[in-house]
Amino acid sequence: MLNPCVKPERPEDTVGDGRWMSMHNRYLQEAKNSESEVLFIGDSIIQQLQFSSLWVEKISSLHCLNFGIGGDRVENVLWRVQNGELEFSAKIKAVVLMVGTNNIDCTGHEIFEGILEIIREIKRQLGNVAILLPTLLPRGHHPNPYRERNDHVNTFLLDKFCNEANADEITSNVHVVAIDDHIVGNDRTISHHLMHDYLHLTNSGYSKVFGKVYETLCDILKIPPKQ
Repeated sequence: MLNPCVKPERPEDTVGDGRWMSMHNRYLQEAKNSESEVLFIGDSIIQQLQFSSLWVEKISSLHCLNFGIGGDRVENVLWRVQNGELEFSAKIKAVVLMVGTNNIDCTGHEIFEGILEIIREIKRQLGNVAILLPTLLPRGHHPNPYRERNDHVNTFLLDKFCNEANADEITSNVHVVAIDDHIVGNDRTISHHLMHDYLHLTNSGYSKVFGKVYETLCDILKIPPKQ
């Protein structure tokens, strides 16, 4: 049976208002008219990042585009990158890719393989651009199988991209940024102060969790981070 994560798909428009395709078309135009150097692409966790203080005060100064769409699964992002969202008028220096937590009916390894497929497509179109992979975040107030699945994805990513023994063409210039630590408390619960709905980050949560992504981007771009 084919892994659904490696088969590019548009999501079903269950509501019928065409919002997903409208956002995709907007991103196509932004790419064609952009002078940005950094692309963020993924699901709602990426999408909502642009409304945080961290984005406004620090990340936006890196000349970024945000192509996040709420609810996106791995196969949806794969479809988007294969259908024009990487056709930039300017030279992209770095891509931040984060997707997978919405693939609740897939295994950790299926999600991992789908992420690899997206990376291959990014490299095919943009060359050896720097790719940052923030680790998937834990979810749910209390322990649950979806937390475990996201942990499995992260383990696969760390083993693939942080183990020199696995170095190959796809691992070149790919950086895994571990942001999933220090979210779950000693009692194995997640605070609503960090994740207001136990899936999406609060404003302070973004500053705490995505600060590492910002610092890694600054290092790659050789730009001093704002204090």
